[in-house]
Amino acid sequence: MDIRKIRELLVGLKAGTLTKEEEVWILHFLESATEEEMSAVFPEEEWKEQQPMLVGSHELDRVYESIVPQISEEPATRIAWWKKPVIRITAAAATVLGMGVAVWQLANPGYQQYNNNATAGIEWKLITTQAGENLIIYLPDNSKIFVNGATKVMYPEKFDGPIRQIKLVEGEIFLDVAKNEQAPFKVTTGQVNINVLGTSFNVRNYKVEGLTEVAVKSGKIAVSNSGNPDSVLLTPGKRIVISETSGNSLLTETDLRSIDGWTQNEFVFNNVTLGDVFRNLEYKYGLRFEVADTKILNKHIRATFRDKSRWEILDLLSKMLHFKYQVKDSLVVIR
Repeated sequence: MDIRKIRELLVGLKAGTLTKEEEVWILHFLESATEEEMSAVFPEEEWKEQQPMLVGSHELDRVYESIVPQISEEPATRIAWWKKPVIRITAAAATVLGMGVAVWQLANPGYQQYNNNATAGIEWKLITTQAGENLIIYLPDNSKIFVNGATKVMYPEKFDGPIRQIKLVEGEIFLDVAKNEQAPFKVTTGQVNINVLGTSFNVRNYKVEGLTEVAVKSGKIAVSNSGNPDSVLLTPGKRIVISETSGNSLLTETDLRSIDGWTQNEFVFNNVTLGDVFRNLEYKYGLRFEVADTKILNKHIRATFRDKSRWEILDLLSKMLHFKYQVKDSLVVIR
């Protein structure tokens, strides 16, 4: 195994400079490589100071469609290799999750470092994903952040002091927090603060929606709003939705499967509008929607999609709500 060649091909894959034969070879390697081979390519001690570079779904679509003959032109038949189960390269090297690939390299426009004056001495990292890009961040305390598409999240180089803190600038994350009673974990997003010792929960705050949603999978968390000092305690299956403008909140029950379903290629839609469904597909898969009759977006559905491709989900939705559609690259035209 030529480690140097593999690294050069990974860089070329991101840059789009590979020949068709080279693309075939490196994609086959990523699909079939063992943990030992990946560890050899990405030794943790060598890559721990590197910065993440994202290879998104659009690039993978381009590569896949250019090297694999299509059996049919129907969207539902297109199944790319990177839609298979998660492939772990190494914690410090790379992670393939659903529609996104994180390859650790030195330069990436979606990665920045920040020094926050409010927390002097702490060096912050900013990870940005595009719609359709998903990845996992491994924190210094062994906590994990699952990052959805169109998301910006900040976390420190290392945790110092009595509080472990991260910041969701925008988007959606699911956190699996390592328990440490001496160092509580805190998430801030918009006007909302979330405090936790050790648990798993989802946080969603897309600016276009004007809401912050927090739902608990396991453990307990305390959620407070800057306009209201009182905290709300959330336990498993509880969900709170807070308006970013008014600060008003709504506490509800939610299906446990729906909390982190997007991280496992599962969607549970419980009486939600088609517009909300489309928005979830946009963030997760990078799809864009053009709708001739916008009234259809207000129709409600109840459905669970498990281990379905984006095209299978779209096909099932069209049958449920009786609409026709055409696909042009990542654009879905609804008629």
